[in-house]
Amino acid sequence: MLPKFKVFSWGICYYILPTYNNIARIRQEFLTTCPRCNSCKETLIHAMKDCPKVREILMIDGLNNRLIDGRYERCIDWLEDILRVLDKKATVDFFTLLWNCWNDRNNLVFQGKKDTAMVVWEKVQTFSKDFRIFNLAEPSVIPSIPMSKG
Repeated sequence: MLPKFKVFSWGICYYILPTYNNIARIRQEFLTTCPRCNSCKETLIHAMKDCPKVREILMIDGLNNRLIDGRYERCIDWLEDILRVLDKKATVDFFTLLWNCWNDRNNLVFQGKKDTAMVVWEKVQTFSKDFRIFNLAEPSVIPSIPMSKG
């Protein structure tokens, strides 16, 4: 997994991503309405799973309906359930998907740019494919067979 995805997933787990709800805890009178759907408070679980735009992207990816439709109060609980189901490759793809969903949200907030769910999903697929090709073409930084130096 790329380091930026690790940092992003750490931010999700520790609930520190700057959602409108988190910003409103610091800045009083800050609106907490989701910038994508304009109907709910933008909490972390809403931004990552419950927002209709994100749900559409997750459904394109083929995520199990039980994991999408389940009721979770905290994002970490949802992620724990997902990580119990997915293998290593699917987990990397899943965090790539979440990272791109978050970037799409930020593009809307900061640039007013809105992509369709299919465009976001296609960016994820392209990014994952390019990353795998790079890993096959370049020698690994960490050797796959431990070397004994003695």
